[in-house]
Amino acid sequence: MLSVLLVALGVFTAAVMVLGDATVELPSILSGSTNPVLFVLMAPIPVVAALELSLGSRLVEAEETATRRVRALDAGLVIGVCATALAVGGAVHLLAGNDHAVASGRNVAFLTGLLLCVRVFVGQPAIAAPVLWVFAVIFVGYSGGGHWAFWTVLPKPGGDAPAALAAMLALTIGLLLHGTVRWRTVAHSIT
Repeated sequence: MLSVLLVALGVFTAAVMVLGDATVELPSILSGSTNPVLFVLMAPIPVVAALELSLGSRLVEAEETATRRVRALDAGLVIGVCATALAVGGAVHLLAGNDHAVASGRNVAFLTGLLLCVRVFVGQPAIAAPVLWVFAVIFVGYSGGGHWAFWTVLPKPGGDAPAALAAMLALTIGLLLHGTVRWRTVAHSIT
């Protein structure tokens, strides 16, 4: 799965470098007009999908009886990938002056946290959560006049403190849930 993660990080890097601050006008359901959506908002999706694929490719029985701390290794992988995305965003910002590059790294952390929070309850179908979040931001997050709703996180600038806090909280809560709640147990108690 390392090769898939490396390819996803490569795609992310290329997208952040090439797309920069390119926008497309898409309809906003709330304002009834169009909103300028950065192409780079979608750059984190391959990384988050690769993480889900990596976390989902497990042998549950073997991991439950393993002597190694598999969930701690998973957390290390998630933190490493998010740190790499942040480093890529920072590097692209320094090299190309792209103001949205740092935000892209933060968005990887936020969407990964969202994925981990939902994954505890639904398993692998949780990959839909980050994708749905991106579409929700695009179609109902813009209220017009250049203002994004407070909950959107993704289109906020790289230095936005509330967005950084939201990303940190989402990732922390996601890692805590992933490390402590057994999906199999939750699934059996729901049915």
